[in-house]
Amino acid sequence: MKMNARALLLGLFFLGLMGCATGSSRTLSSKETKVDGLLNLASASINEGDYISALEYLNQVRELDDSNPKEYYFYSLAYLGKKEVRLATDAARRAIHLDPKYSAAKNTLGKLLLDQGKYDESEKYLLEAANDLLNRESGLPKLNLGVLYFKTLKYAKSEKWLNLAIEERSSLSCLAQFYIGKIRLTQNDLNHAEKAFTASAKGGCSAMSEAHLAIGQTLAREKKYDQARAKFIEIQRLFPSSDAYDKAVEYLREIP
Repeated sequence: MKMNARALLLGLFFLGLMGCATGSSRTLSSKETKVDGLLNLASASINEGDYISALEYLNQVRELDDSNPKEYYFYSLAYLGKKEVRLATDAARRAIHLDPKYSAAKNTLGKLLLDQGKYDESEKYLLEAANDLLNRESGLPKLNLGVLYFKTLKYAKSEKWLNLAIEERSSLSCLAQFYIGKIRLTQNDLNHAEKAFTASAKGGCSAMSEAHLAIGQTLAREKKYDQARAKFIEIQRLFPSSDAYDKAVEYLREIP
């Protein structure tokens, strides 16, 4: 399953420090004000999917201050949006080098390494981010750890971290439910697999065709043929002119 790159951007938009300083408040220098403003613009561009504009703003930041960890974190996200994996990985490493406690950058680097199959190194960064008690987005590394352990066939560990991600009640809990469903399938626990996949097809994952297909396939394996047939017909309606539509057609032909 391809995980949506924008899932990594949740909660990343931050407010700048611009404004008038009075009394004992620290007054920002002209350069600092420019850097903060440009980083805000880069963050907004990333959230809007405008990665070229984000890179343009970040290039301006680099000319002003090449030691800002947020700059390189945003570079990593922008490069990821452009599918430049090597550049994204290098930028995330640079962000962590500049700020060794940067949990958001550790999660991003861990996810990049996970997708590259570098599981041992990925685990190191994801565990550090997941165990950071001050990380407001700890649900992301917990989810990614669940995926990592699923891919390495460590299902008990996987389920532990997936359930911890679900407890965070983020919009990505549905992805954790999806992988719990996959674990249940490996155990031939079809009833609980169906429930997990049904939960995964709601909320932020309602447009994830893989979750809907998994529901239909599980229903078919349970010999609930009428429900499976109805689900595959629903998939054709929800995802016209797509690979999911074509797969639904194939699965419909296989139902007795």
